Amino acid sequence: MKKQLNIKTLAKGMRVQDKAKLLFADRNKRAETSGREGLLTSEEEKAIIDDAQNLHQISELNRLNKLFNVSSLIFLDIQTAYLHFRLAEGRVVTILTGMTLVGRASDVLSQVIYDLASQGYSDKQLEKHEFQKKVDQKATELNKKYKIKGGLADIYDYFKPSSRDGSYFSTEIKTKSEPNPLLQKAFIQTIREVKAFKKQVYQCDHVAQKAEMELLSDREKEIIKGFKKEIDNLINLEGHLGLVKMYGAFADKGFIRTTKLSEPKFLETVKNMEKATQLTREEKEKATVEIDELLERQVEI
Repeated sequence: MKKQLNIKTLAKGMRVQDKAKLLFADRNKRAETSGREGLLTSEEEKAIIDDAQNLHQISELNRLNKLFNVSSLIFLDIQTAYLHFRLAEGRVVTILTGMTLVGRASDVLSQVIYDLASQGYSDKQLEKHEFQKKVDQKATELNKKYKIKGGLADIYDYFKPSSRDGSYFSTEIKTKSEPNPLLQKAFIQTIREVKAFKKQVYQCDHVAQKAEMELLSDREKEIIKGFKKEIDNLINLEGHLGLVKMYGAFADKGFIRTTKLSEPKFLETVKNMEKATQLTREEKEKATVEIDELLERQVEI
């Protein structure tokens, strides 16, 4: 048989932080259940408040309560920041998908064109240079006639300028290509959203430090943990995002240009995602000043 705790009795002489934990846990439970359930009865809540008054803890309890309110608002900001991240990441994945589909369609069409150009020649003839040259000339003519030009083919090309049917790595190309500009911009925007998310989490942690106690519920902490896991997938360039890694490799080998990019920090970011998504010391200091100014307006620290 379980013995029910007598909160009215336990509240007497309780530390103000423990009183706050009970009150906050009750509020979190009511918030999660839209007010249908709580952990404290009205009598138990009153007993906690009355004892805080008797022990002259009301001032500190009010301070903690205001910090709890600020923390709850920041949690909403964290959720919003995560939503912005997912939208930005979705844009990157859409562009990568478009690039992949256009690339595959181009490969299939190139094979069809080669097959058409090869018609009328036997396998033995195709092994000879003179016949292969004729096939290549015919394929070039067919490419000009049938290859997709402009539109999606340009928008979703892996590089700019496009090599069309040549090689991006040819030594004959005087101007090296850069990674797809649309991808560069979408990718860097996603990095900005990651850092905006991390800033909100950092500020939430800062408020908890001011309170010297946990302010988020276990449910809220699990939600943030899930958000971080999804963001780590981006940082590690997992899944569809793995395609982005090739740009760093191509840059290292000198196949593409590394200066005068649409987004100057794109290649630097791709090659060191961990560093690119960390808050710098200056960014942390600015975030601290921002939240401290907010707290000064909300509560007397």
